[in-house]
Amino acid sequence: MKPYTCVYWFLQWTWGIIQNIAGLFLFWLNIRREHRFFHGAVVTVWDNPGYSTGLGMFIFMSEKLPGDAAQGEFARTCVHEYGHTVQSIILGPLFLLAIGLPSMLWAVIPAFKRYRREKRVSYYSFYPERWANYLGERVAKSPSMGQA
Repeated sequence: MKPYTCVYWFLQWTWGIIQNIAGLFLFWLNIRREHRFFHGAVVTVWDNPGYSTGLGMFIFMSEKLPGDAAQGEFARTCVHEYGHTVQSIILGPLFLLAIGLPSMLWAVIPAFKRYRREKRVSYYSFYPERWANYLGERVAKSPSMGQA
């Protein structure tokens, strides 16, 4: 175990407790799925086509990523979602309101999907996603998804 892992867990389960409880609930719902560790986060491969998310120290990765689902895309998406776990530590109880809700709406609302498609706007150009990429890359020292 790396030295910062204990600090990561402590901060997640104190300052980031709200999203960790939500993440733990999703983890329990997917307990029979494949799990791994990534820089202290628990990564669960779930059957939610095209959607991946990070809640506290829990990352839920789609086994069916859109586009090229090669191992490289899985790893880059994991770095991006890890960035959301770092946002959880930075924002604590504000995470769900400042990052979680805007990110979810940007991802699922048809008008936003249409806007991105018609204007050729990257999903990763929106502030929660752009910041998650930045943080994930800085901490994991690996490339993440998309460029703004």
